[in-house]
Amino acid sequence: MEKFFELFKRDFKTERLEMRVLEPTPENAKLIWNAIKNEKPADFQFIRFSPKYDKPLPTSSDEVLAIMQNDEKMAHENGMIWYVFHDGKLVGYARVHYFDSNKTLQIAAIWLVKVAWGYGFYKEIRDVLEKIAFKDLGAHRIGIQCMAGNVHSKKSIENSGYHLDGCMRDANMMPDGTWMDHLVFTKLASEYRK
Repeated sequence: MEKFFELFKRDFKTERLEMRVLEPTPENAKLIWNAIKNEKPADFQFIRFSPKYDKPLPTSSDEVLAIMQNDEKMAHENGMIWYVFHDGKLVGYARVHYFDSNKTLQIAAIWLVKVAWGYGFYKEIRDVLEKIAFKDLGAHRIGIQCMAGNVHSKKSIENSGYHLDGCMRDANMMPDGTWMDHLVFTKLASEYRK
């Protein structure tokens, strides 16, 4: 587990993005709130700002701070959280967990503001995580999931060579009370090397 934190507990830069580790402070919560406060919650029915949050988006910087504090506790033992910036502006969030017992990196969440959709940022984030997991950490596999109705994420995952392992039926309750299936994908180290 020490190797995981050594490799992941830092900021990363890609060609277009910066993935920064931010402490849960009121100032950072305001930074995040300012980036998301004008987003429309209806646009995020298939993804949530935070997996343990029951609404698509928080409604204040105080809620953002509480979410950041909760997410940091959840990630503390085996996870990492980054906030994603493009041209100095916050555009998203990424969280992973590593399970040493089966050498699996689980991409728990990649979330982007709507204006950042369609630019390949999701794939760019995943690519850097794959490189570090497979080449540096020696992970055996990477897991990632999405709701069946999240067409954009599903297409991006499939186009990146992930295998659909299965479908958890009616695993997600939607804001209107209906249920949606949840898809589970993996990529093995041997598939990454090809």
